[in-house]
Amino acid sequence: MNQRLFTLLALGFGALLVLQAALGGWLFFYNIGISPHEITAHYAHKSFHGLVEVLLPHTLFIGIALMVVLHFFSFIDVISSNTRTRFTHFLFTLYVFDQLSVVPIMMGYEMFAIVKLVAFIGFELTLAWLWIWIFKITLIQLRGYAPSGL
Repeated sequence: MNQRLFTLLALGFGALLVLQAALGGWLFFYNIGISPHEITAHYAHKSFHGLVEVLLPHTLFIGIALMVVLHFFSFIDVISSNTRTRFTHFLFTLYVFDQLSVVPIMMGYEMFAIVKLVAFIGFELTLAWLWIWIFKITLIQLRGYAPSGL
């Protein structure tokens, strides 16, 4: 595959991922809301069964997506192994807080709505930043530029 076609496909895929992150954020805020009160009200009426119906597919598919993106992230040589490990733990921690903060919200602990909101925004922004970073490094290395100064 020639370099131009690869660059075009990589940019298109990157744009698709950024669009997915933007739509995911918009759907969250449109369906649930942005204030802690709206988040609490949304999850207060969920049953445990309804929660499992949402968490199970999210855990499966987001886990696969994280495995793929962090696999690509492991090949970036301009970042130290220690920094990559910390970043990976940070991303997984945000994901766990995002998904599991719903349980205490359902139990009536409204303060966890703030945890849910911060974790969701942090996870989406961090994941989008990571994809952009991976594509940037890949395109720079593909063009033969030195990766210094990134």
